[in-house]
Amino acid sequence: MIGGFLGSYVIGKETGHFRFEVVLPIVLGAFFAFIIFMVLSRVKHKREGNVPEYDERNIVLIQKYLIVALYTILILSGIFLICLYAMGIKSIETNLLLIYLFCIYLLLGIGTLITKKI
Repeated sequence: MIGGFLGSYVIGKETGHFRFEVVLPIVLGAFFAFIIFMVLSRVKHKREGNVPEYDERNIVLIQKYLIVALYTILILSGIFLICLYAMGIKSIETNLLLIYLFCIYLLLGIGTLITKKI
């Protein structure tokens, strides 16, 4: 919901015209998503009971994965930046940084889901 308001604000700031008719779908979408989430969580709780979703082994596996991923990303990003600097590139566009950050989040999320299922 906050992202929707922020997007509407940025678009309004760029165009000079704030579209307030976009606010209603944002609020209704967030409300219906919350209701669907609550219904599905109650159905799941009734079906499975009080079985914990994670045990200690899953938490340790996810922690180990995230620690290894953190250091791998830091080292590879450092090597990548050193290579760019050695090639004479002194500036990086913001769009490329956003794409790089999105890819990192995507890979971390997918890796965490895989680690959680193992």
